[in-house]
Amino acid sequence: MIIVGVAASFSESLDAIEAFMFVQDEAWAARRSDHFEGEIVELITRLGQYPKMGRRADFHSVTSAASQAWLRQGEQLAAQAQSFQFRASVLSASLILYACSDTRVVLLSIRDERDAKYGPDAV
Repeated sequence: MIIVGVAASFSESLDAIEAFMFVQDEAWAARRSDHFEGEIVELITRLGQYPKMGRRADFHSVTSAASQAWLRQGEQLAAQAQSFQFRASVLSASLILYACSDTRVVLLSIRDERDAKYGPDAV
């Protein structure tokens, strides 16, 4: 059985996206947020069955110092979790970064598809 966990950095990035939803359209934000969280729960379920379903993550476009520092932190989290591959999965209008092995998945971050970087400063 695959263990799926969520890093604090993922939660921070998700909070930033949901806050942005309220800035964009306060009337629909709660509904969009509930739908979005439902999609994340579905993704977690699928990753529990197929941990390598996402494509290999491409970090060539990570250029900001904050994102590079976050990436180093993510690498440490992945090593602690015995997760050896960085992968990305598309969900609605967002890209989810996770680390995986044959036994474990750790969701590391989520970013809006319009953003070119990962980490809590991504939104």
